[in-house]
Amino acid sequence: MTIPEPRSVSRFRQFLQINTMQPNPEYYKCVKFLVNQAKEIGLESNIIECVEGKPLVLMKLEGSDPKEQSILLSCHTDVVPVFEDKWTHSPFAADRVETGNGDFKIFARGAQDMKNQGSMYLEAMRNIKALGKKLKRNVFIAFAPDEEIGGTDGAAKFVETCEFAEMNVGFDLDESAGIPGDTSIVLYAERTNAQVKFTANGNTGHGSQFIEGTAIEKLLPIINHMMNIRAQNKAKYDSVDPAMRLLKSGETTSINLTELNGGKQPNVVPASYSVTFDIRVSPNENIAEFRQSLADLAHSNGAEIEFHRPGESSSLTKLDLSNPFISAFFQSLDSQQIKYNNIVCPANTDARYVRTKGVPALGFNPMLNTPPLAHGHDEFVFESEFLKGIDVYTTLIQDLANC
Repeated sequence: MTIPEPRSVSRFRQFLQINTMQPNPEYYKCVKFLVNQAKEIGLESNIIECVEGKPLVLMKLEGSDPKEQSILLSCHTDVVPVFEDKWTHSPFAADRVETGNGDFKIFARGAQDMKNQGSMYLEAMRNIKALGKKLKRNVFIAFAPDEEIGGTDGAAKFVETCEFAEMNVGFDLDESAGIPGDTSIVLYAERTNAQVKFTANGNTGHGSQFIEGTAIEKLLPIINHMMNIRAQNKAKYDSVDPAMRLLKSGETTSINLTELNGGKQPNVVPASYSVTFDIRVSPNENIAEFRQSLADLAHSNGAEIEFHRPGESSSLTKLDLSNPFISAFFQSLDSQQIKYNNIVCPANTDARYVRTKGVPALGFNPMLNTPPLAHGHDEFVFESEFLKGIDVYTTLIQDLANC
């Protein structure tokens, strides 16, 4: 006998079926869906378009004391591209497939990253409205564009608006991920994106000659130095208990050579050569000092340097239990008997932009026993975990808004 599909799951699948894949996300279809959801639930909604073609949907549940600092629930609407030939289910069909043990898998791009979390927010708010109780603080949900390509036209610009200032945000509940085991993760910090490109210019000539002062001669010491730093950090990572490496990876700076460009043809010594490194700097390191060390490295080897995101700073929320929001957050998890580990996010989320405004931000997603498939093939979530997550957020949001 087929188990009836819960209405919350049907709405989740509708959200997943909207193709918001970069580089051409169907944002306005997404806006229409979200505004209709807000209307159904009884939430106010507003569309903020900091950049034309990139709308952010802001929803609001008004509290009994709107002068108090508010709670923000953050979600992004875009998803990363797919290699469709590697999927066994159409990435935007949101197929609901029975597992054989009474559960279901819901397959779609964005099922884990992060339309599941946005949908759980909505369903939790639906539950709260159904209870008929007014929360003390205003609660906002922000569905932002472009997180998957850096968020510079999304959350980064939104936090600079007068609308954000008027929200008077006291706490941001932000993106996290489901976890394979039975212990959730709380993201209190993240590594800083320090992607960098070194470019060297030098003498050129025929490939049969011993040309001196070439671009590649200048670049090789830089490459060797960066790879040595990588090896040192890899050794730190390898020294961690294998069972904890995934959770602890954000505490180590990662360096990877991702692009090497130069040359026109085999018999011509190139006049210019460049190398790009993807670097994620741990909050345990001083980001300004780290960037300066790279600038000094370029200068000492006669190369130019370009930082892809020069304005980004370290992103960290101190786990200060004297802060009423942080205290209420952890008390809520404890009261729900949720086990968790506090970790540094190894990648980046929009929380880093909210933190620049002095707002404490913690990433939390209650889904457990979920294989990590964000950005992978056949991304899916278990229906049972999605439904449990709604209940967790229903309690957590109330606890935060009434603290």
